Amino acid sequence: MHKSSVEIGEHKKKNRQMFNTIADNYDFLNHTLSGGIDFYWRWRALRKVTSIENSLILDLATGTGDLTLSARRFSPRRIIGVDVAIEMIKLGREKLNSRKFDAQLLAGDAESLPFCDETYDIVMAAFGVRNFGHIPTGLSEAFRVLRSGGEVVILDFSEPTLPIVRDLYLLYFRKILPLIGGLVSGEREAYEYLPRSVRDFPQDGVFLDLMNEAGFSGNCSSKLTFGICSIYVGKKC
Repeated sequence: MHKSSVEIGEHKKKNRQMFNTIADNYDFLNHTLSGGIDFYWRWRALRKVTSIENSLILDLATGTGDLTLSARRFSPRRIIGVDVAIEMIKLGREKLNSRKFDAQLLAGDAESLPFCDETYDIVMAAFGVRNFGHIPTGLSEAFRVLRSGGEVVILDFSEPTLPIVRDLYLLYFRKILPLIGGLVSGEREAYEYLPRSVRDFPQDGVFLDLMNEAGFSGNCSSKLTFGICSIYVGKKC
C-alpha cells in the first residue's frame, strides 16, 4: 500500500487511458465473460444496504453506470456517479438516457472528490476500488462525503480459497479471460491487468482494516459464488 505520489499518479494515468481505450467493448465483455452473474452480484451488494429508498447516493468508479442502474429498482432520491475515464462516462450517460433514468455521471477522481463533507446517504462502488491509485485515500474521501449515519457498500473481486475452485478460477482469470478479452477488444493487456489487480487487492480482513482506518465502523464482509466476489459494508457513526 506504500506508494510514492509519482507511482500513484502513473498508476491512475495508465488506468484512465486503459479504460478509455476499452470502453466500447467494456459492457459486452463484462457481461459475457461473467456469464451475466455480475448483475446478480450487484443486486446482492445493494441488498446489504439498510435502505436505499429516497437516499442521495454516490457511485464511485461508476464506469458505464451498471451499479447506478441496478440501484434504480430500490427508488433512490438521486444518484451521482463519478469516474476518471471520460469515454466510460459518455457511454454510461447514453445508457442511462436510453433507459430514461435521471442519474448524473461526472468525470471525477474518487481520491479527490468535488463534493462537500457529509453530502451523501450512501457511497457505493462495484469493481472499481481495486483500480484506485491509493485505496486508503479513496476510502477516506468516501468517509468524508458520507453523512453521519450513512453507509458504504463496496463490491469487488476476490480470490477463492477452496483449492479446486481456486485452480479453476486462476486458469480462467489468467489464461482464458485475457485471451478472449484481447481477441474481442484488441487490448489483451487490459484483460491481463484484471487478474493482477485482483491478486494485489487487499482482501477480507486486510480491507476491513483499511475501512476501519478510514473511519468506518461496524465493518463486515461476505463472499459470493465460492469467493469470486466479496461485499464490504460499513457505516459512518
